[in-house]
Amino acid sequence: MPPKKKPRKVPASPPTPRRSGRTKKSPHVCSSCESECENTCSRPEKKPKTGKPKTAAGKARATPDVKPPTCTPTSSYSFQCAPPSRNAGMPSRNAASASTDDQSASAQFRIEGNIMYKKALQEGISPCIKMSRLEDALRLYTRAANLADGPTKVAKWASATKNCGMALKRMAQEHLLRNQDESAALPLFKDSLKQMGHALLRGSSTQGEAWQNKLREEMEASYFETQEIISNLEGVKEKVREMHIIASYLPAGMVQAGAHYLLANTLFKESVRLLESGEYKECLNCLHDLHQPVEEALGFLRGRTLDQESEDLLFEVKVLKKDARYQASSAESIQARKSGEGLLEQLFETEEFIDMDLVWITVDWFKEASLKAAELDLEQEAAALSYLGLINQKILFSNAKAKSYYKRCLELVDAAKPKTFLKEKWYKQCVKGYQRIQDQERWRDEAAQQKIRRKILDGLKDELDALEKANTSASSLMEHLYKSHAPPKSPKFTKKHLEELKKNEAESHTFDLENRKARKKLLLKACQDFHPDKFVDAKGETEDDKAQRKVLMEEITKMITKYYEHLKLG
Repeated sequence: MPPKKKPRKVPASPPTPRRSGRTKKSPHVCSSCESECENTCSRPEKKPKTGKPKTAAGKARATPDVKPPTCTPTSSYSFQCAPPSRNAGMPSRNAASASTDDQSASAQFRIEGNIMYKKALQEGISPCIKMSRLEDALRLYTRAANLADGPTKVAKWASATKNCGMALKRMAQEHLLRNQDESAALPLFKDSLKQMGHALLRGSSTQGEAWQNKLREEMEASYFETQEIISNLEGVKEKVREMHIIASYLPAGMVQAGAHYLLANTLFKESVRLLESGEYKECLNCLHDLHQPVEEALGFLRGRTLDQESEDLLFEVKVLKKDARYQASSAESIQARKSGEGLLEQLFETEEFIDMDLVWITVDWFKEASLKAAELDLEQEAAALSYLGLINQKILFSNAKAKSYYKRCLELVDAAKPKTFLKEKWYKQCVKGYQRIQDQERWRDEAAQQKIRRKILDGLKDELDALEKANTSASSLMEHLYKSHAPPKSPKFTKKHLEELKKNEAESHTFDLENRKARKKLLLKACQDFHPDKFVDAKGETEDDKAQRKVLMEEITKMITKYYEHLKLG
């Protein structure tokens, strides 16, 4: 019998894989940090497609070119959510279901965040639980903002970002209420303003006016709370830095204009303090930094229809700008004067040889200091003029110019009363230099007058000799004077008075007080008739004749006064 054939083994076909209704979700890698990001960059699961396998072209068309959103941590509590790109919300025809899932996920996270936010505001819960719920709400809002997509992606992103700002604001307020921790509350307030500012900027095109006004009110309230915290900071530089950051987060409007004005006013007050303490360089730095916030405030307020509050703010900003210009002129004047003083010390140290180029450079510095402060700061202008007078007096030997500078300096000092400068170096040297010039002029004038007077006295020698002969007594002198040199006008001393004077002199041995008193009255009348102040030009007299008669009256007055002083001294 033939052997039986063994049955042929047919290889078993591989088992058909079973399609599951849900695929395993793979961790998403953030495009910015290149790491797994579960809090901010997660996205919903996609259901597998059933049916015939697609071609390579079909696969390419079915895959949407959507760039995943990025997340950047801004603090320990918040995340800055970058809005999706413009084309990210436009899926292809084969990815419509995925887009629908993304939209629903963003709305779902925002709804869950609202629920957690409301739970955090419940009364009676502990501060720790409240802070924990606010943190959970912030995470949910951040995921909602990152997953915003679809035709209404901008509106969803703006709403979620606004909610992030509100959660941060409540967290900052909780820090203040719980333990008065301003150092922890201020960064949260700043992040809150930043988030709400972004939401207002992008959401203004999709959200209604009521939504925008509500958000502006919340930002304004947060701004005023930050100002209370900043006012308690110690350093002015730290205050200015924080105010500048916060002002950049505010939307364009009255609040931002007021923030810029407050920043500029803080810088101006600091510049005043620095200038009073002599730190003019730091003062100029503050004034240069002040220019930008002032112009920012004016840029919003100019050319618009303003209410009364805005008009008042515009007036304050303009006044501050003028005051800053005045302050800058004073500081620049001090800077120029200090430079001139340094060069002047070098000139006085070199006794053998004086560099005239250096002298004129020094003069230019003091002139610039005077012009910078002209009609703005009397003290600085007067100080510069004092040094100009010193240079003209001691180096250029021009007393005429030095006197004009000193005189103008003293006029400004007098105009600055009741403020005094008695202890200032420039004032002391001005008074000393001006007094020295006046003394030199007086000595020169007296010498010239004495020379002229001596020549006139030589011409009056005969008349003076006759007066000396008659000057044996007061009565004999009066008799000679009114006989030879009678005054042109009606005299006060008459013949009757002369008889009384002779009789009084005859009774002078009695030493009666009434006798001396009567004689003094008679001599006083004669002195008034011949006093040089009563000199009157006569017709037909030449200048030489006038000079001779005036000198003669001076000599006569001296003689009469001598008798009067003798009676007065007793």
